[in-house]
Amino acid sequence: MKDVALISTRPVRKEISPTFYEENNVTFLPFPLTEILPLKEYEEFDLILQNLSSYHHLIFISTNAVDFFVARMNFYHITLPSSLIISCIGPSTKKLLQENFNTPVFYPRESFDSEHLLKSDIFSDIKNQKILIIRGIGGRETLRKGLEKKGGLITYGECYTRKYLQIDLEEVRKSTYEFNRIFMLITSYESAKKFMQHNITDHLGWLKSIHVIVNHIRLKNELNIFSNITITEDLSNDSILRILKKN
Repeated sequence: MKDVALISTRPVRKEISPTFYEENNVTFLPFPLTEILPLKEYEEFDLILQNLSSYHHLIFISTNAVDFFVARMNFYHITLPSSLIISCIGPSTKKLLQENFNTPVFYPRESFDSEHLLKSDIFSDIKNQKILIIRGIGGRETLRKGLEKKGGLITYGECYTRKYLQIDLEEVRKSTYEFNRIFMLITSYESAKKFMQHNITDHLGWLKSIHVIVNHIRLKNELNIFSNITITEDLSNDSILRILKKN
């Protein structure tokens, strides 16, 4: 029998390193529930980029939002206005922003979600201020509604789309059959919901033996068939490895 398998349902990104896991005796098994895709048409988004200086705040929802934003900025050789107040949801997004722009970035310290970002002092006096939220098409409206209650004028800069995928649970079961310990990484609430829409009842026996790693209490509540769930706000490779070794 082999020891540890990590089933990753995240879209493949450069900061996810299968080699890192393999070097630490963990078999990395990619079964993405989401595919991140560019838009077919960028005319509306590009027009927003041409007028960045008209905004007071710029908020990034994810690392994907940063990637597509930076790509379009570079395409048009646009410089980020120094007057913009930059914020984001979590530390991975903050790190990527600072790597690209070398500018202060605000983010919530208690919990990495929209609710806690809204509590930031930078949004204490935003009446009639223009706020641009960079994100994918669709998603939660919590941040927009919260900022509008404070008097902010909100624009969405939607620069990518998600395609939700079905995974073959029988194929996953066969891939993990020889392992003593099996972990599954799910880091998106929409992905958690899509996972629960699979034919779960036919696979309850082996699914309940899996230890799931999530990054928010909302995901834990959604994935209620699992009895072993760890919540971590740090999704770095090192952090995930520590969880694998501890459990």
